[in-house]
Amino acid sequence: MYKSGLMELEAVVAIARLGSFRAAAVDLDVSPTAIGNAVASLENRLGVRLFNRTTRNVALTSAGREYVEAIAPALLDIRNATQAVADHSSKPTGTLRFSCSLAEGRTYWRPSSSNIFDAMTR
Repeated sequence: MYKSGLMELEAVVAIARLGSFRAAAVDLDVSPTAIGNAVASLENRLGVRLFNRTTRNVALTSAGREYVEAIAPALLDIRNATQAVADHSSKPTGTLRFSCSLAEGRTYWRPSSSNIFDAMTR
């Protein structure tokens, strides 16, 4: 997910949620430097600071709070859509065909409707 171009947005939301660049880095499984660079890049592009940072504290600015409130639901929707599509890859799809004699088929496969076998014998 994090290599999909959403790293900066994911980083901002994780920092806001966890209150720490380091904790966000652990949560997102990236280095703290990558988190810092992502936030700096986004702040530079937006032209506004999203966090007030000191050596002991990280807090959202008013612009940062507004930004996180706006993007967090969209990121959740993207995560859910990504998971829904990924779930399709774990489920078999398509038509299963096998070849056997009618007697073998009746022995091992009992359909809910016998019309299938009736059609096969005609």
